[in-house]
Amino acid sequence: MKRGNMRADAALLAALGGALLAGKAWLMHAAGLDLHFDEAQYWEWAQQLDWSYYSKGPLVAWCIAAAQALFGQGEWQVRLFAWLAHAAFLVLIFALTFEVFRNRAAAWWAVIVALATPLYFTLGLVMTTDVWLLVFWTWGLWAAYRALFRDARYAWYEFGAAVGVGALTKLSIVLLPLLVGLGVLLTPRFREHLKNPHLWGGVALALLCVSPLLYWNAAHDWVMFRHELGHVAGGGWSLSRLAEFIGGQALALSPLVLVFAAVALWRMPIIEGERFLWLLSLALIAFFSVKALGAKVQINWAAPSYVGMIVLFGAAITQFSTTQRRLLYSGLLSSVALMSVAYFPYAFGLTAAQDSFRKMRAWETPIREIGRTAPPADFILTSSYVLAGELAFYWPRRLPVYVTGSAERRFNQHDLWPGVEREAGRNGLYIDTTPTPPALLAHAFRRCIPLPPLPARAPDGTVLRTFYVSVCENYQVIEWPKPLTY
Repeated sequence: MKRGNMRADAALLAALGGALLAGKAWLMHAAGLDLHFDEAQYWEWAQQLDWSYYSKGPLVAWCIAAAQALFGQGEWQVRLFAWLAHAAFLVLIFALTFEVFRNRAAAWWAVIVALATPLYFTLGLVMTTDVWLLVFWTWGLWAAYRALFRDARYAWYEFGAAVGVGALTKLSIVLLPLLVGLGVLLTPRFREHLKNPHLWGGVALALLCVSPLLYWNAAHDWVMFRHELGHVAGGGWSLSRLAEFIGGQALALSPLVLVFAAVALWRMPIIEGERFLWLLSLALIAFFSVKALGAKVQINWAAPSYVGMIVLFGAAITQFSTTQRRLLYSGLLSSVALMSVAYFPYAFGLTAAQDSFRKMRAWETPIREIGRTAPPADFILTSSYVLAGELAFYWPRRLPVYVTGSAERRFNQHDLWPGVEREAGRNGLYIDTTPTPPALLAHAFRRCIPLPPLPARAPDGTVLRTFYVSVCENYQVIEWPKPLTY
């Protein structure tokens, strides 16, 4: 690439990243989206920094803590590094596509398709582990491509760093070295890399990067791995689950664009490097499809599967006829329309039942109302980690929040922190979204007085959830049941 073109592309990518920051800040405010309970949970983790946590590595919590240290507390501060990560993902898509095809137009088309993909844009809006997984997956794929097809032996260190740091975000990144390793073993000329000390140096670097997570888990009974095993367990074969997975992926990728991509990429590429990306993506899609037959697969889990396909599709678009381009434009516009309806459903006459983001609505206002009207308390008790994070973040002042109650609840990070026993003799609030409190609550306090229920409503008036609050006096230490599942 000529130096002038390189500078122009870098400037355009930087401008795109800046525009995305401003646009996402506006969008989250205009759409009225409060923190998702995962974001609130990770914010809780960021208040107690550690080497790892119950279900995920520490990177997201570290990023939230850094943003808060720099800019204070607020929703946009929680999400800031996710927005930056999304911009980094687009830069890496550009770099990987240009690496494969040496074609600026192909690289920019790949960026446009990635940007207009509802799944990727939405994952880049919220501070969860998925956008970081995309960043490190794409970086690792770019490094592996250079190591295998450009003879860039030192790129194995980049690959190791991408996998190792990526594991501090989400363990599913281990699928990348497994697939790349399988490709190396099955391809005779790639087996020469097994003699390359830089490959094993990359492996060592990956293990070094992931060592904080391993150290923490070894000290905590390997709870993260126990949790991940719960995702492996199946519930019997089901074609309906597979159909649900395929339908969800089609919507998440935008149906019209998906059709164009499927037609353009139907045949396996002839060129070896392109074939590598094609086969790796196809293997990952097949993996999640088979998994969907045996257990429910969340819509975001398969997101890395399409990175290689987007790269190949970007190059295919450069060969489109004028008519095909026009049809593609309609597909990209349909993606934008799909996202607009999803973010602003009530403006298009949809109801709460049709609101894909209803789980992110009506948290702040009712929680702050409870905090304003309830008698002063020393702590909050709830039975759900989902509710605990929202209460901790939106409560008018900082209060300790504890999760306890039924043994049927799932294990969570609160079970690894100091428990409610340290609140002996103090007054608390029991808050839940189910009307019947646990039976042990009556034994845990001298008395509990229920307050009137407070409904949380969607913009169309639909009750999304109801908060049930009890004012409880003089906590007495009792033995709460331990959770049965991870």
